[in-house]
Amino acid sequence: MTMHSSHLLVVEDRRSMREMLAQTLTLEGYRVTTAATAEAARARLEDEPVHLILTDLRLPDGSGLEVLEESRRRCPGAPVILMTAYGSVDVAVEAMRRGATDFICKPFDTKGLIDRIGQLLAEEPGRDHSSIGIVGAPAVVAESAAMRDVFAKARRAAAASVPILLTGESGTGKEIVARYIHASGPRANQPFVAVNCAALPAQLVEGELFGHVKGAFTGADNDRVGLIREADGGTLFLDELTEMEPSLQSKLLRVVQDSRVMPVGGTHAKVVDVRYIAATNRNIEAAVAAGHLREDLFYRLAVAVLRLPPLRERSEDILPLAEQFLVEATGAGSEIRFSSRARDRLLHHQWAGNVRELRNCVERAVLFSDGPVLGPEALELAALPTMTDDNTHTGGPSLLKAGQRAARQTERALLLATLEAVGWNKREAADRLGISYKTLFNKLRDLEIPKQPTRQVT
Repeated sequence: MTMHSSHLLVVEDRRSMREMLAQTLTLEGYRVTTAATAEAARARLEDEPVHLILTDLRLPDGSGLEVLEESRRRCPGAPVILMTAYGSVDVAVEAMRRGATDFICKPFDTKGLIDRIGQLLAEEPGRDHSSIGIVGAPAVVAESAAMRDVFAKARRAAAASVPILLTGESGTGKEIVARYIHASGPRANQPFVAVNCAALPAQLVEGELFGHVKGAFTGADNDRVGLIREADGGTLFLDELTEMEPSLQSKLLRVVQDSRVMPVGGTHAKVVDVRYIAATNRNIEAAVAAGHLREDLFYRLAVAVLRLPPLRERSEDILPLAEQFLVEATGAGSEIRFSSRARDRLLHHQWAGNVRELRNCVERAVLFSDGPVLGPEALELAALPTMTDDNTHTGGPSLLKAGQRAARQTERALLLATLEAVGWNKREAADRLGISYKTLFNKLRDLEIPKQPTRQVT
């Protein structure tokens, strides 16, 4: 057991839950004080300061929100985690607005709670907690009003288990938001299954999604459950939905409507209970108009539509994200930091690749730099694409566009050269380039590179 100097206050009226939490956290090395009522909690906060408060929402003589308010006065800067068995989204949003750090629904994953407490206590005392947290969800940064609005809507939609459609440019973090929604809702303890509709070969998509029975086709040596049934009770994330063949979209629509899935070669449909989250980086109206997405499927999945703004539209998030990626790349307590000029360069870059580009930039800077200070030269950012109002620093819109065209041509040439070097083995090419297979696939499409080389007949 590792001993900590941190003092925790647990406020819970149910004795069994209160004692379980106290024992668990004590075994983790924390000093724990407990209270069964709001009045007792106020008394504990008057006695001595605490470093973190874990409180139930409904208390016999009041609310956890009252404990939250008291903690703001007595222990400013101490994180507050609210617990509830009722999962009221309105109360969750109100709690976040009033300064709560996390809002978790019972029953919850104890290990996830312990990990989150450790993360919060490792942060600098008094820090303004701009990252929105849900236990079990990925950590997200939302300093900007635009992203705070996205996550507020995400929490509301999560509680209702309605289908959600996420839109936004490549690299804006759609899968992160999808996982956040899953972890925020009543299905948090059930499977989260992610499917990249663009990466699956067309001839395998149907069997992968719907499953198949033994002997359904050549190579079907065993029954396969399929990804939809693997997500039963939980969430199915359909990334790049607009890349799915229209014929398969029709079959998917039937599954969404009827909550039944028919395995390939099967004779009996299987009942499923799945929450669907879909995502696309295409303009959704144009995708429907062009036939890339069936209109009826769009209306089935778009009960809630969340647009993730590109990084250039939420500049308040750039530096906090960069700092987060720096910590992830170097470890907590590292002395490596950005210089003021580097921070200025980060803040004014265009970030065409959004959060993904920013992460890669930071990781590359850490990898190839010497010394504790990362200057602007370590970032290896092109000077042309910057976020200015009138482009006067870059020579005007024409020069900006010229720089973007040049960068696009360079990237296309690099991808082609790498693919040719590995015999068009795309997974090996992705490994050599240091990007994911999904990112490579998207780049091939965006840069209009054919999936397979053109064969010349001699």
